[in-house]
Amino acid sequence: MGKLIGQLFLMTAGFFGTWFALSQIPFVTDDELAEMTATNEQRLGDMMMEMISKTETKVKSDSAVAIIHEANTRLCEAIGIDANQIKVHVIYNSEVNAFALPDSNLVVYTGLIAYCKNADELAGVMGHELGHIVEGHVMKKLAKEIGLAMLGVLVGGNSGSEVLVEVMKVLTSSSFDRAQESEADRLAVEYMLKANLDPEHLANVMFRLSQEDSAMPEYLEWVSTHPDSKDRSADILKLKNESEQTEFETLATDEEWEALKTRLNLNYL
Repeated sequence: MGKLIGQLFLMTAGFFGTWFALSQIPFVTDDELAEMTATNEQRLGDMMMEMISKTETKVKSDSAVAIIHEANTRLCEAIGIDANQIKVHVIYNSEVNAFALPDSNLVVYTGLIAYCKNADELAGVMGHELGHIVEGHVMKKLAKEIGLAMLGVLVGGNSGSEVLVEVMKVLTSSSFDRAQESEADRLAVEYMLKANLDPEHLANVMFRLSQEDSAMPEYLEWVSTHPDSKDRSADILKLKNESEQTEFETLATDEEWEALKTRLNLNYL
C-alpha cells in the first residue's frame, strides 16, 4: 500500500509540475492566440464535448427544447450572425448553469431551464454566454489560466485525460475576469434589445440568484461563478433604461414554457 501511495504521489506531482512549467511559458501574445484559435479551437471544442457526452446525458429531441433553439436564433439573427455557428447543447443536469466552450459551443443545463421563470430569462443568460463566444473570451481565458503551451500539448493528443478535466473545470467552475463579465452583460443587453426582448428578465434572474447566494445550494453554480450578481443586475437595468426602448415581445407564453419543463420532466427544483 505504501508503495502504491508513493507512486500515486509521484504521478500527481509530475503532472502538476509539468502543468506549472508549461503554463509559465509566455506564449500568450495576441498573434499566437489568434493562430492557436484558428488551427485548434475546433479540435479543443470537439474534445470537450466528447468528454461531456461520456459523463452527461444530452436532450436529443430538438422539438422538446425548440424554445431554447428559438432563443439562440432570435439573438443571433438580431446581431447578424448565422445561428448555426452557435452549437447549443441542452444537458440533463440539476445545476443552475450555462457556459461557453471553445468552437462556439454553448451548454445549457436543464437545472437552469427549471430555475428560469420564463423563456426570456433563459434567453438573457444565453445572451451573456453568447457575448463570451462572440468576443473570443473562451480562448483568451484558457490562454491566460492554462497557457498556450499546455493547450498545444492537449490538442496534440500528447496528454492524459486529467489535463482535459482540469481545462473543463476552468471553463465551467470559474468566472471570466471582471472586464469580460461586464462586457458579456453589456452585450447580452444589446442582443436582447435588438431581438426585441426585455433585458429586465436577465436582471431579474441574476438578482434572484444573488438573494440565494448567502445560503447557496450546490446546484446554484452559475451565480457562484458570476460574482456581484446584485450589482450587475442593477447595471443591466441601467443599460436597458438608457436605451429608452419600451415595447418588447416574448419568446414563449407561460403555458408554453411550463409545457417545455413538463416534457423534460424537470421536477428537481
